[in-house]
Formats: sequence, structure tokens, C-alpha cells
Amino acid sequence: MLSFPLLFSGCLSYEEIKVSKIKDVTYQEFKGNTLRLAITATVDNPNYFSVKIKNADMDFRLNDRVIGTVTQVEQIVLDGRTKKDYKVLISIEMKDMISNFIGLSRMLLNEPQKLNLSGTVQVKSFLYSKTFQVDRLSFQ
Repeated sequence: MLSFPLLFSGCLSYEEIKVSKIKDVTYQEFKGNTLRLAITATVDNPNYFSVKIKNADMDFRLNDRVIGTVTQVEQIVLDGRTKKDYKVLISIEMKDMISNFIGLSRMLLNEPQKLNLSGTVQVKSFLYSKTFQVDRLSFQ
């Protein structure tokens, strides 16, 4: 019985999951040093099975300057063999609030800003998980 999960996880392989476009970023809450945003993104899951986003370790940049770290991503299920929009709630632990205040206030007032995320995202299906690299996913 113990060999089944090992055998099963060895047979399951992930094709790369791609985020092709960020369509919307909406302010949700700003409490303490944590900023919560809702992001609508177009995600392509080429796998024949659904996967769940479990964890993220990403830097949040405003005008090419790291202003915080994504500390939580709402767990969502990406349907298999689909390319569609998903709304994801993320929490960002902000760094150095005083120096980032002007840029953040402009972002919250919907003034155009260059925003991007980079780091890793972990997905899971059944008993098998995989971590994907996210390289400078930009949106404005």
C-alpha cells in the first residue's frame, strides 16, 4: 500500500502552467503592513487534470522596485485543459512603508504604475506537487 503513492506520483508529470495576461488588479484591504489585492489573470493549464495553487513565494515590484513579498495566495483550482480567467486574492507583506508610500498611494488611486511579480508558485494534483518559476509577470 505504501508503494502506491510513490508509484502514482512518479507517473504523473506536469506541463508548464502559464499566465498569459493580467487583466485587472483591484484593491481589497490595507491593514498594518499587509496589502490585499484581487488579481484577475488569464491562466493556461495544458494538463489533462485540474491542479490547485497551494503556495507562492514572489516579490511584488512597483516601478521595478521590490516593495513587498506575496505571503499568501488564495487556493484556487485550475481546470484541466483550459485557458481562462481566474480571480485570485493575494496578500502582500509590505517592506519599508515610508519610502513606498507615494507609489502605493498612486496605485490605490488608480494612477498608472508599472507592477510585476516574480518568484515561484507551487501547484498540487492528487499526491504530487510541482513548483514553477514566474519570471517578471508584468501588468499596469
